[in-house]
Formats: sequence, C-alpha cells, structure tokens
Amino acid sequence: MEPSENLDFVKLINIRANIDNITPHKIAVVAFIREYGLLKIEAKRMVDCAVAPKYRKDFCMLALKLIQCPDMEFKELESLLTDGRYNLLSVHLQNFCVRLQNIYVNGISALVDCVTSTVDKLMIEQNETNPCIITRYSVLGLYLRRILLNLEKLTFVQTVALYKTFCLYYQKGRPGLMMRSLSKEKLNNMEGVGISATNEDPRPLELSIKMNIVDRNKFSSSLLEEGQWSRKQAELFTAQQANLLQINEKKALPPPQLQKMIMQIINDLPDYSDIHFLSFLNCLRMKEFCGAQDSLYNCFDRTVFSLPGNNICTDRNKHFRYAALNRAAMHTHFGHKELAMESVRESVSRAQEAGDSACVGAAGAWGALAGGRAPRAALLAHAPRSPRAPRLLASAAQLLAQHAALNAAKPADVFQIITRGDTINYLHSMTDLTVAGLANTAALWALYGFTEMASVNCQLLLNLNAKCSVVSEAAGALGVAAWRGAGGLCAALAAHFPCPATAALAARVCAHRALLAGKWEEADEGIRQLASSDRWESQLLKAEMYFLKGDAMEALDSLQDVLDFCKTEDDSYHFISLRLKAMVLMSQVQQCFSSVQSANIMLLNEALALAKKYHLHYWATTVEMHIANVQLNMGCSKNALVLARKALPFIMAHGSAYDLGRAMLLYTKCRIASAPISGESRTNVLQSCCEALELVKKNFTKVGAHSRLVQTLYLQAHLYNDIGNQSARNQCAWLYRQLDQQNPVEATKMLLVMY
Repeated sequence: MEPSENLDFVKLINIRANIDNITPHKIAVVAFIREYGLLKIEAKRMVDCAVAPKYRKDFCMLALKLIQCPDMEFKELESLLTDGRYNLLSVHLQNFCVRLQNIYVNGISALVDCVTSTVDKLMIEQNETNPCIITRYSVLGLYLRRILLNLEKLTFVQTVALYKTFCLYYQKGRPGLMMRSLSKEKLNNMEGVGISATNEDPRPLELSIKMNIVDRNKFSSSLLEEGQWSRKQAELFTAQQANLLQINEKKALPPPQLQKMIMQIINDLPDYSDIHFLSFLNCLRMKEFCGAQDSLYNCFDRTVFSLPGNNICTDRNKHFRYAALNRAAMHTHFGHKELAMESVRESVSRAQEAGDSACVGAAGAWGALAGGRAPRAALLAHAPRSPRAPRLLASAAQLLAQHAALNAAKPADVFQIITRGDTINYLHSMTDLTVAGLANTAALWALYGFTEMASVNCQLLLNLNAKCSVVSEAAGALGVAAWRGAGGLCAALAAHFPCPATAALAARVCAHRALLAGKWEEADEGIRQLASSDRWESQLLKAEMYFLKGDAMEALDSLQDVLDFCKTEDDSYHFISLRLKAMVLMSQVQQCFSSVQSANIMLLNEALALAKKYHLHYWATTVEMHIANVQLNMGCSKNALVLARKALPFIMAHGSAYDLGRAMLLYTKCRIASAPISGESRTNVLQSCCEALELVKKNFTKVGAHSRLVQTLYLQAHLYNDIGNQSARNQCAWLYRQLDQQNPVEATKMLLVMY
C-alpha cells in the first residue's frame, strides 16, 4: 500500500474526531438562547418596551461563556443561572425551564423542534415587520447553525440516544433551583403539556417503551459516549492556556489542574494534536522529562497523520523539521546537550532542504545555547553575515552578547552589541525581544558585579507594561541583586513569580541564611532542595557548611568536585563565577586549617587574575579582601589596610549586607593592627573603630549571622576595655552572654582568622 493510501485510511478513521458531538448541555444552551430571543421579539412588538441594557449585556456574556466552556451538569447550569452573578430576567428563566420540561415530557419531536424553531424564528431576513434577532454570521448564529447541521446528520438511532442522555441529564438536576422558582400556574399553562401534581414520572407510556427499545439495541457504545469537550472549546482552551504560559505563567492554571483538564480533552478528542503540545509545555514548566517527551512525540505523530492530501510531502517535511527543533529545545531545557545538538543538526539539514530560513535561524539559536564555545562561536559568527529577518538578527545579537561576555570580551563591546539588538527591537516594535534585551542587560550587569545597575534594569522591566514570559527571568535577575542586597526580597519574588529559577533562588537564600545562623539541619534541607535544580551551587553550599562546622576534609572534597567539573566546561553560563567561588572558599579552608600560607596566596592570585580577565569586578574586589585578610594574619597589617581601603568602596556600593559587614570588620581589624602603640592617637583610632563596629553589628543582625555578631561583640568589648569605657564594655559583654545563651557558639580559632 502506498504511503498516501495509508494516510487517507487514517483520515477516514479519524473523520469522527472533526465532527462536534451534540450533547444535552448544548441543547440546553440552544433553549436558553431561544427563549431570550423570543422575549426580545415580544418586547419589540410592544410599544415603548425593550430589554434593559444590563440584561442584554449579561445575557451576551453568559451566552459566550456557555458556548466556550466545556459541558457542565444541569445542577451546575442551574447554579450558574441563579447565583446572582448575572442579571437575568425571571421570565426568561421561567420560559427556559418550561422549554426544558417540554423537551423532557414530549420526546424527540420537542427536542428537534427546539433547535429548528430557534433557527427559523430568530435568524430571519430583516424587514420592518419581522426584526432579525440573531444574524447568521454572528457568534450565536454560527453556533446555532452548527448545532442544527450536526443534528440533521444524526441517524434515528443516534437521535434517540441523544434524547435518552438528555433525559438523564435533566433528571440529575431535578428538583433544581429554577424549578422551585416556577409557579404552579406557569407549569400548568405549558403549551400542549399536562403536568401532574404528584411525584410520579409524567412521561407517557410510549416514551418508556421507546427508552426500553433503545436499551435493548446493541449499537456501538461510542454513540452513547458524549464528549465533555467539543473541538472548538478545546481549541479555545488550548490557545488561552498556551498564551498564558508564554505571557503570564502565574495566571495560567496550576500544573496539576491543567494536566487534569488536558487528560479530559485527550479522552474526548484523542486525535487533537495541539492539546499534546500544551501538555508538553506544562511538563516543561514542571521539569518532567518523560511526560514532556511523550507529549511532544504524540503531538507530532498525530499532526503528521492528519495532514491534507494535496502537499503532503512538503507538509510532512515541515512538521518533521519543527519536531526536531522542539526536541532540541526540550533537551536544551533539561541540559542534554549532545542530544540537543543532534536534533539541531537534523532540523538545520531539513530546513536547508526546504529553504526555511526561519527554522534555520531558530535551530542555530538553540545550537548556540546547547553547544560549547566552538559551535556557539561558529553559529554566531555566521549569523550577522547572512541576510535575515529582523527578529532573527535581534535574537542573534542577544546570544552574541552573552557569548562575548562569557569569553572575556570587554564590557563596552558587550553592551554595544546589546544596544545594536535593542535598536532593531525598537525599529520593528518587537516587544518580547525588547523585554528580553532588558533582562539580558540586567543579567550582564549582575555578572560584572554592578548589582545596583542590575536592580535598576530589572525594576524597569518589571514596571514595563508588556506581557511577556521574560518577566519571570527578570525576577530571577532581580533576585541576584536581592541576593547581594536585600535577601528578604527573594522569598517575595519566589511567591510572586512561581518559576523554577526563583524557587531555586529562594532555596539558595534559605540555605545560606541557615548557614550564617548556624542552623545545620535547616541548611542541609535547603541544600537538598537546591540540588534538584542546581547541583553545583548546592555542592558549594555543602562545602561551606562542612567548613563552618570544622570538617576541612569533607569541605575540600566537595570543592575539588566543583573545580573538576569546571575543567570540563568551556563557557557555560555559570562556570566562571562557580569556579571563582570554589577557589575563594578553598583558600578560606586552607587559611583556617593549614599553617602554610604560600599555596593560599597563589590560589587567591590565580582567582584574582581570572576575575580580572573576565571583568568580574565584584569578584575581583572580594578576592582582594581575602588577600588583605591573609596579609593581616601574616603580620603585614599596613599592606592589608591599603588593600582593604581600596576594595571597600565598591563593596559598599554593590555588596550585600553580609559582605559589607565582614568587609567593615576586616577594615576595622586592619586599622587596629596598624594603630599607634600608645597615646591619644591610639585612643582616637580605637574609639573610631568602636563606632564602625556598630555598623558591622547592624549588618550582621540584618542577615542573622549569629556567630559573626558574637565575634563582633567580643572584639568591641575588648576595644572599650582598652580605652577605659567600662559601661560600654559591660553592655557588650551582657549582649554577648545573652546571645551565647540563646545559641551557644563554640569558640574556635577559625572565626578569628576567616574573612
């Protein structure tokens, strides 16, 4: 059999999936529209009488909701119509309820008449005597015509099955809120219907016989299965949720609830491919690889086998290359770089065959993200030379700026590339890429250590009136500024922007604060949470925890693992700062637990050279402070004072409260060590140092650094004792005792030596 014959056979099998099922809920919606239309006709025939605007507006909003939402039970429909959310005429609800009672009692003819009479009476040609209530091409007109068309296509057996399910649907809602609101006179005056006052079933005997006949018929069970989702409803739901996942993830349905709705749609419309892609996006959001991969494969499998027969080869190639492109994006998202590059190569080759420059550009972008230094450099070097669309050029500028920043380019050159991309964005009004450019600029400022500038760009981005998913990335970038500035902001960001980046940042801040407070169990829990999203950052925090607990060997082993990983990376987005953090922490371990300081100085000099090479100014300043601390402990107090005085302004401008506190503490120690031996000048220096330690205590208290606060109080008490201020000395000693009783700190040499 030829491939085209196979596809035609599949199309014949899946023909039913493209036909909307008529459900009892849709019949009820038709009856609801019908009674309102008849009321409007009566109102127009009367002199100076019309439906009030608030009723018209609420009817339109409710009708649109009923058309778009999935099917609901009759009890839910009753509750929606009577709970007061919509202003509806009581006579409208009474007539609607009477119409449903009429269908329930009078059988199939009443059901068919409800649909056909609605179209005949409400969609007539406009003239002076007969006003047109619903136009043929309006939303309601298209809905009613589609229902009528599908009803006429039903066989007799299918129509009987529809009536049977309507009876079950109606019975589940009785006695309902609207039924109780009807008067006995209104029910007794129904057109051609005699209602008994007893609770017996008013349906005639013939109806029961018909129902029994339907039960005995052995037709396919699929005819009795009524889908809760129509094709149009599923398409609207998919488009809305996919759009929300792109522009405002917080307003989208929560992942478990969204996946539940997706499974309902898949059950009702198994051949609807777009819902599988929505499931793929939802799994990506929760970082669930198996579900994302299965959903992606199901999406494109169903797409390929439901193609029209005219240009089937071209369309299949298009779907195959975009399937490979999405697979590359998925593997890049999960960090599977080799698999991502395989998909990139496949997508590029198929796109080049078809001459699809957009697909080539998108595949090149994912290749730049997933590849190492060489593939990224080759792709980005080729990007500006070839003539491309403005969107591709702007995207290439963003990637090129990131690549240049991670490969020791000058910051001026990097920001020039960013500016070039922003110019293209502004010229062509590409809002999403404009927002991405702001987020990228903030991330670069944070990389270089200018957290105030990063914070300014992030606040511009967050206050920008543009709906784009990059806002969550801006929250992550702002969290970097909060990490070095006000760490309490990170928890608020994680709550307001629920995305993996902010959740990982919140776990990191929680673990770091627990380490500062000496709460090892809480710190270990935070480190474990962080390990699922950022393995190597959690490894660094674990090494810091071992170091603070005094376990030098475990700390060195963890740091060596991080450094070994950095040797295998070429220019990933975090390996430079990760390597510097590991080197600085290793120098601290060596300083506190080793008597040989020469290797420590060499390690710090190497870290300083690396930071200056990549223009990481904040890390270069931090390394200089560590070198000053080593010089102070080696007895070179004057050299240490000069170096600390040089580095302190940058830390005061861009550092966190904890970094500012320990930098001021080191600077104070250097001043004490280099102060005159005796005399009034020494007293003045010590008095000035005591005042400076107040700022140190304030910063350590702000971040909960308990052990550092105790150390500062101990030093301040000694200084007050040296200058003869006994009351201040006693106050510091009392505070020291209170803190030590609340959370005892083991007196070790490490606290006196470490920076």
